[in-house]
Amino acid sequence: MLPSNLLVARVWRGWIKPLLLRPEGLALALAGEILDRFREGVGRSREEILGGMYDLEELALEAGMDMRVVRAMATLAARRARFESPKFPFDPARVRLVVFEEASRAYGFTLSEDERVEVLERVAGRLGCSIEELDGALRHYQEEVLVEPPQLDPASLIREYNLSMVQTLLFKASRLTVYVEASGLRVKEFLRTVKLLGLLYMAERAGRGVRLVVDGPASILRQTRRYGTRLAKLIPHVLPLRKWKIEADILARSRKLKFQLADSKRWLFPSRRGEVEPVFDSRLEEEFYRSMRSVAPSWIVEREPEPLVAGIHIFIPDFAITVNGRRVYLEIVGFWTKEYLERKLEKLRRLSGTKLIVAVDEELACSSFKELPHEVVVFRRRLRGADVYSVVKRVLGIERVERRVEEVEVDLESLRRELPDFSGRTLRDAVAVLREKGVSERDAARVLEMLGYRIRWRSLDPRAALIERRGE
Repeated sequence: MLPSNLLVARVWRGWIKPLLLRPEGLALALAGEILDRFREGVGRSREEILGGMYDLEELALEAGMDMRVVRAMATLAARRARFESPKFPFDPARVRLVVFEEASRAYGFTLSEDERVEVLERVAGRLGCSIEELDGALRHYQEEVLVEPPQLDPASLIREYNLSMVQTLLFKASRLTVYVEASGLRVKEFLRTVKLLGLLYMAERAGRGVRLVVDGPASILRQTRRYGTRLAKLIPHVLPLRKWKIEADILARSRKLKFQLADSKRWLFPSRRGEVEPVFDSRLEEEFYRSMRSVAPSWIVEREPEPLVAGIHIFIPDFAITVNGRRVYLEIVGFWTKEYLERKLEKLRRLSGTKLIVAVDEELACSSFKELPHEVVVFRRRLRGADVYSVVKRVLGIERVERRVEEVEVDLESLRRELPDFSGRTLRDAVAVLREKGVSERDAARVLEMLGYRIRWRSLDPRAALIERRGE
């Protein structure tokens, strides 16, 4: 993403189109010259290198191209380069203070050139360095110098420019609609990315693909820059998919403009996959995860589990908690807009047949949440594992199950001798074998745990649930 003043776009009949460059002709030549200047600028400061692009800006302008194109590509090239602060044999900030104190004591605040040189000679003598080294530290101590140029070719720089143009434009979006069509695995991965980025969205099936309607930064009341950056990070995850289309409502002053981009333009953008650094949407979720693991170390707490279907919508809960083979989902409701909250409530109502706990910040704990067909936990600022522990046990009926299993006579030693190794096999296979040994299907998960196994749920289908040894 680029600073908004570097966005180059054209408005026509209610549509806005960012200037996307083909990797050819003048654009390719300019990109090549920019990269050459970075390669030749090793040892020079960032300001010197970027300031030396003015002639290229004038050249672009004379050729009928917006001069901001050069500034944008130079900015992106600088981000891919490595700059470091100059190395000095002393602390430059401390030396500046010493020089100013010496000048003030000897001459006051206004110095002639001869007086300045005399002050530098005195301080340099005390430090054991040359006047040139001292003067360089005073002039350039806050600058950064180029130590490694960007590892890009001209065509790649142009594609990075195109991506940044789209990302910068979407920072002004009030709503973004993304249609994607890919394999089930890739769609699931894409939806996980949307969730991990903390975007406010609604997903639904559309033909052979999925349509996402995402609230844009311009619709958020707070944390606009942070949210806009998250939205920008989504775009590189859309581009590699088999089929996609992006539509957006862009707010430009008092006007609402339309933007559209489809996979036919894929070749203008980088082919690399985007990266999602955060594992959690917020510190609230991360603290809850660690707290829950501490309170119940034997429970399996999974972040961003498999998607659930709520009518025609797709819903990915924040967590899934598995205890003795039984599974409950947890959704935390926090960062929101009014429209997002209404959509969230509608999805939650449609999941009436799912074991789900909804944790709601007390500021949002209105009557609408209390009427949901789910367990609702109200928290204040922090959600602790202890707040959810008893609710999970109640929803899953764990206490009742544990008492029942204890009443069943199970000869564990005999079972260990007679049973095969279940590691890597499905839960359904294990249940069939245990049934032959007199263990009911309802007790199978608990008996497997007593035998030292755990169940890794990948969906609600026992055919997809795998068994593994604890500690593996």
